[in-house]
Amino acid sequence: MIKTIIFDLSEVLISGLVGIELSLAQRLQLPAEEILAAFGGEPLKALCCGELTEDEYLGQVLQAQQWPLAPAELKQLIRQNFHYQIPGTAPLLTTLTSRYDLILLSDHAQEWITYIRAVHPTLTLFKAIFFSFELGQTKKNPATFQQVLARIGRRAEECIFIDDSLTNIKAAEAVGIAGIQFQSAAQLQQELNKRGILNHGFRTQG
Repeated sequence: MIKTIIFDLSEVLISGLVGIELSLAQRLQLPAEEILAAFGGEPLKALCCGELTEDEYLGQVLQAQQWPLAPAELKQLIRQNFHYQIPGTAPLLTTLTSRYDLILLSDHAQEWITYIRAVHPTLTLFKAIFFSFELGQTKKNPATFQQVLARIGRRAEECIFIDDSLTNIKAAEAVGIAGIQFQSAAQLQQELNKRGILNHGFRTQG
């Protein structure tokens, strides 16, 4: 029986880095896909694992890409992107929290989370919150899920994991946690209904 639902944050509840490329494409006269890719790789992993500060990470990105941007401007654009809420997920969280323990597990940077906590009060709905910069590892590592299970006192079969990344879903499944790859709030609702986790009469908003 499912007792706990583990949620990803970025691109499930709010925007992470995805979307910043749209703000920069015209300014830099570069393809959006190329811009977004420049934020990934080992520097992003090191940032999310607490091995780099935000300033160090952005410095590496700007140095590698030679973009005509000041670090402060890039910081502001990233934070503006964090304000966007994925449509429909907030009311879904409110419904689920009355029936299940909600856990947040996110690959994120410490500086970004400090800002996000200040602008997104829905994070208070979660019984426990885990970030990669605190755990020292990301969700690509199955051991991350083993650590979370131990800390929340649940067995793998009592949990379900929701994330937009198939790689992260497979890491959770490697330790026995069933996963749903998030595409939209409506799609998630349908998947939860199929598994008997939501009443079929519930409708998301937004």
